[in-house]
Amino acid sequence: MNLASWTGWIAAAVMLAAAFIPLTERIRRGRRAEVQSAPIQLHVVLGLVAAGVGFLHPLTALFALGSPEAIGGGVVGLGFGGLAFVVLLAHTGLGLKLRDPKLRKRAESRRKHLATAITILLAVSAHAAACLWGGG
Repeated sequence: MNLASWTGWIAAAVMLAAAFIPLTERIRRGRRAEVQSAPIQLHVVLGLVAAGVGFLHPLTALFALGSPEAIGGGVVGLGFGGLAFVVLLAHTGLGLKLRDPKLRKRAESRRKHLATAITILLAVSAHAAACLWGGG
């Protein structure tokens, strides 16, 4: 397994961990956690780590462009990876905006944050599938 694979899987794992924090709090408490609460602060930290590794992944992928996974993933893998990267930029910006306790239109920003998270999940899944099955 090359460095690009490692950074990709680490980014995916940290993204999932970050995503489960607010979901778990919602199920456990029956309502959303407060913006300044410890679970949401952990969500922010893990989200920033995931974004950092997610931004690092394409750079490490440059060194693996000749690998069977990269060649097999082809345009489909690259396209979905690029989509995930661009949406990750928007998602990170929305997440940073949501840290403001006085944010107007918080519900709208939360919906956009969720929509971008779902888009990232689908794009990353398609990217990984193309690279795994295409390079197999």
